[in-house]
Amino acid sequence: MVSRKSWLVGLLLLALGTCVRAQRCDLRVSGTMLDEHGREELAFASVYAVETGEGVQADADGNFVLPGRCPGPLTLRFSHIGCDPKVITLNLQRDTSFAVYLHHHDNYTETVTVSATGAGVDYEERLDRQADRQLGLVLERITGVSSLRTGTAANKPVFEGLYGNRLSIQNNGVPQAGQQWGNDHAPEIDPWVAAYVRVVEGVDALRYGGSTLGPTVLIEPAPLTERTTPGGKVAYGLRSNGWGHTLNARLTDTAYVAYRISASAKASGDRRAPDYYLTNTGQREGNVAVQAAKFLNPRWTARAYYSLFNASIGVLRGSHVGNLSDLEEAIGRPRPFYTDPGFSYDFGSPRQRVSHHLLKGELTFTPSPGNTYSLLYGGQLDDRQEFDVRRGGDDDRAALKLRQYSHLLEGQHQRKLGDQRSLEAGVQLENVDNTNQPGTGILPLIPDYLANRVGGYVTYHYKPEVFRYHFGARFDHQYYEALTISRDLPRRVIRYRHHYNTVGASAGASLRVNRRLGGETELTYRQRAPQINELYSQGLHQGVSGIEEGDSSLLPERSLKASLELNYGSRDGTLSLSGGVFYQRVANFINLEPEQEFRLTVRGAFPVFTYRGVDAELYGGQLTALAQLGDLDIESGVAVVRGYNREDDLPLVYMPPTNWRTALAYALPADLLLTASALVVARQSRLEAEQDILPPPPGYALFGLGLARTLSLGGNDLNLELEVDNLLDQAYRDYLDRQRYFADAPGRSINFRLSYSW
Repeated sequence: MVSRKSWLVGLLLLALGTCVRAQRCDLRVSGTMLDEHGREELAFASVYAVETGEGVQADADGNFVLPGRCPGPLTLRFSHIGCDPKVITLNLQRDTSFAVYLHHHDNYTETVTVSATGAGVDYEERLDRQADRQLGLVLERITGVSSLRTGTAANKPVFEGLYGNRLSIQNNGVPQAGQQWGNDHAPEIDPWVAAYVRVVEGVDALRYGGSTLGPTVLIEPAPLTERTTPGGKVAYGLRSNGWGHTLNARLTDTAYVAYRISASAKASGDRRAPDYYLTNTGQREGNVAVQAAKFLNPRWTARAYYSLFNASIGVLRGSHVGNLSDLEEAIGRPRPFYTDPGFSYDFGSPRQRVSHHLLKGELTFTPSPGNTYSLLYGGQLDDRQEFDVRRGGDDDRAALKLRQYSHLLEGQHQRKLGDQRSLEAGVQLENVDNTNQPGTGILPLIPDYLANRVGGYVTYHYKPEVFRYHFGARFDHQYYEALTISRDLPRRVIRYRHHYNTVGASAGASLRVNRRLGGETELTYRQRAPQINELYSQGLHQGVSGIEEGDSSLLPERSLKASLELNYGSRDGTLSLSGGVFYQRVANFINLEPEQEFRLTVRGAFPVFTYRGVDAELYGGQLTALAQLGDLDIESGVAVVRGYNREDDLPLVYMPPTNWRTALAYALPADLLLTASALVVARQSRLEAEQDILPPPPGYALFGLGLARTLSLGGNDLNLELEVDNLLDQAYRDYLDRQRYFADAPGRSINFRLSYSW
């Protein structure tokens, strides 16, 4: 009997010992965190184990170790200041070591894709979920960025009070050309191609050409690297407001060369405000992009990129009226003229048609580690036509036909001067040939012109772990030759030539107080030459429904900007706070100001706007918080901008009002993601009555709600999303919308998106 008991006890102990051994959590996860191009270790990056709520920090060389892990599923969230976060899921069975590559954008202001609302969704997928919107609306997700709108036709970014010619847009490393001077001319870029959208300023903006007072918007596709794997994606989106349809397909392969092809199509009809249709606001769009890279050997890499953007855009019919009395009645009218009672996909004049081609080639040579030379060519062709409401049924005859060819040649050298120092220098040559095409029967809004620019820059970076600093300088020579047509009779061609020399310089420093707290400051001086539209606009600018008049005596703008920013990140990566303030003084600030005048022309009656240079100052600040509270992700940001005309002792017009944006995401069971958003915009109260045609509209609040789920289909991902914009169907007019004089903004929209990736 005793022996039987001993045998049972021994068997029980053996089973218990086996169970204990099976549950031992002694596995080890380790690795190194690098920037996406594998050139820089990400010191003191954060690694967070989602299941256990534990986190560690990498060392100064980017190495991390997570000991004591149990076998089974393990979700790790990797983050680093200045990087897009990344989530990796493992089925851990043994000690594991690997490299983690994050997209590093050190010294960038912020990126659209760093969003708490991702809740573990990778950066490219988060941007894809916004790609059925216009690019300007996507940029609004960055704290401090607003949109200067022309109804539903166009959105242009406004960053800390600067927009239009003062805010350069770089499309895959090439300054976006075309008719970017028009506030109604949205950037001709397909959001489906953009994997990263961000704003950069200070020293790191010196390398980019184009018209700017410092800030530069960078729009980049996902890079093709030697680690790129084959795959593809098909996506469809439906928006109930305007019954808009969006279709995108892309394919990535790594056969003889690494390449990616993307094609998209969009179609929508009349948008609807809460109380009426916005007649003639339909749109059509068809785009394609091809990206290729050939890694010839460890020293030589060749890259090529081509994109085609085609769009036809309807302009609100009620913004174009025939006489002065109708115009006075139309401005501020609760319901615009020419409002049809029903929905239509058709749209006629006024409308715009634009086609934009971009071709880029780049050759990179790395003779030794840390020593890189690159040569880049960028060519663009932009063809824009605008159609007015004409008498006698001649609406198919364009009132404005512009064709522009631009060429950019850039050489660049990057060199590491040891482990912590680096030097970068480059030269740029740019040529622009802009012509009005015959056959309009109308004097052109802007003249034919030829523009040549030669520029160069040099920057130095010193990046130890605690105290970093960098500085740089830039010089540009800008030449214009403009051929204008006299406004008096007899008509004659008048030739003007301009030469402008502009300089820029910037210096900045950052201090890491400890592993969680840091700060940075920057001082930047920039000059900007006047652009052709500011010098020579003379006539109806159809998209904004106004007459614009330039001033050929305008001088270059001179800007001095100081900024200070503080950043805090918790050790486990679940809380990030960022706050900053800035002050900018601008001499000869070129401002487009509304006049207290309506002018009757053969094309109708329109308000008048004039370009004028004044002494101005801008100042403000922003605060952003990102938090992860278990399954709840929170992102919140508030931005305040003030602009003042010191010369006339008046506020500046078209300054963004104070706005606050918050987004929530909550992970539900069954791989469901619930999202909610709120946008609160205050009334722009810092204007005098005589500064605008209408007083600024009241403030407003917009709310949104969404539900998303990712399913597995054939071993690949099927993403489903349902979203509601303007949930309460709020009627409002935005101060930065040039068509607020005539109509409300669009109301509620129920949106559905579906995508399948492999």
